[in-house]
Amino acid sequence: MPELPEVETIRLTLKNLIIGKKITNITVFYSKIIKDKTVEDFKKTIIGQEIRGIRRIGKYLLFDFENTTLISHLRMEGKFFIRNDLDELTKHEHIIFHLDNGKFLTYHDVRKFGTMNIVDLYKEFTLKSIHELGLEANNPNLKAKDLYLKIKNSNRPIKSLLLNQKIISGLGNIYVDETLYRSRINPMTKGKFINIYQVKKIIDSARYILNHAIDLGGTTIRTYQSSLGVDGRFQNELMVHTLVNKKCFVCHDIILKARVGGRGTYYCPTCQGKENTLVIGLTGGIASGKSEVAKYFKNKGIIVLDADKIYKNLLKTNKIMYNEIVKNFGEDIIVDNEINRRNLAKMIFNNSKKRELLNEITHPFIIEEFKKSIKKYQELGNNIIVLDIPLLFEANLEYLTNLVILVYVDKLTQLKRLMYRDSLNESDANQRINSQIALFDKRSFSDIIIDNSASINQTKKQFEIIFKNLRSEQNVS
Repeated sequence: MPELPEVETIRLTLKNLIIGKKITNITVFYSKIIKDKTVEDFKKTIIGQEIRGIRRIGKYLLFDFENTTLISHLRMEGKFFIRNDLDELTKHEHIIFHLDNGKFLTYHDVRKFGTMNIVDLYKEFTLKSIHELGLEANNPNLKAKDLYLKIKNSNRPIKSLLLNQKIISGLGNIYVDETLYRSRINPMTKGKFINIYQVKKIIDSARYILNHAIDLGGTTIRTYQSSLGVDGRFQNELMVHTLVNKKCFVCHDIILKARVGGRGTYYCPTCQGKENTLVIGLTGGIASGKSEVAKYFKNKGIIVLDADKIYKNLLKTNKIMYNEIVKNFGEDIIVDNEINRRNLAKMIFNNSKKRELLNEITHPFIIEEFKKSIKKYQELGNNIIVLDIPLLFEANLEYLTNLVILVYVDKLTQLKRLMYRDSLNESDANQRINSQIALFDKRSFSDIIIDNSASINQTKKQFEIIFKNLRSEQNVS
């Protein structure tokens, strides 16, 4: 089925071929495509008029004549062709517009589901189906709050809600799958479990996906081939759609296919998580105050999985990881038959290659523990789980989460706090801070920011507002 990028590609291509041309005649082979008018009235209204412009609303093409607008919906298989000669026609070309340059604009539709309506010029919103359309997914006027209000009480899956053109227009099956993957949202999650922050991710992702697809001419796949000699290239960019049983490009888990609202749906069970469950990544930097925010979550009865505690436990219990670290970093890191984390830290803070090596050894084990723990608490009925991961971005672990909260402080405050907390001089404190991605840069990767630069009370106020917005209908018991 042609979706918004494919229809926009057709519009842009036709624009260069037919603007300024007059309709000299119309041949109709299948009249049921024409709605609200007889064939005779349809011809009488358009013949002799010049095509002044071509617009698009959602998946509708609008041909503007001198005093009339022709509204075409391509439905499942509709296409337009420019023919030089009537001998080029195929049996599926049902309406032929004769142009004054001797060429023909033809409407081709194998299934005959497409429609054409005529309204007065620029009066397209008098057509009920267009009047009821939601804002386009890539419309800059689409606000997260407005979309959230439309879905927040719904028991329907988010996949089905995004396909509803009355809620949000322009997204079809392909682009909903890709949008939800980019948003890290399970397509089967009910609308009432989607919070305002996730709605913002949906809008941002949809805008990126649609605009990128338009730039690439849409998507050419088995179910829809474009016309006018234009084949899209976005199919080369697909991350989940049609890729069932292939490995996810991000986490390498296997992509699954399900039926959601009767539509074939593709998703990654790791990157998009479990339906109706919210996994939050909590991160920050050294001395940013992240541990204080983790306590706030715990006080609300939320399960917090601490990467640092997992790492400490693995150092004691995982012999494979223990031996690999000792093998690569030497016996000097061992104190009282255990790996001394302080000695190990001294070795890696000033050496990026050693830091990378330690990460290569430890991260696979830590990730596995996170996955097991997430699954365990989901099965116990915990619908909100927080992953406290200081190096979330450095380790590229965003895919384990649905949302990321960053605890932020400005660089000077961070420096002063670290020097005071760990009794470090300015040079040593700076070295530790600079061993991580700068907090300022992490802001652009994060979904929610808690500014911890001021008082504890101000931080707690921010947290309470965020927590309220996070919950939606989530069960936090």
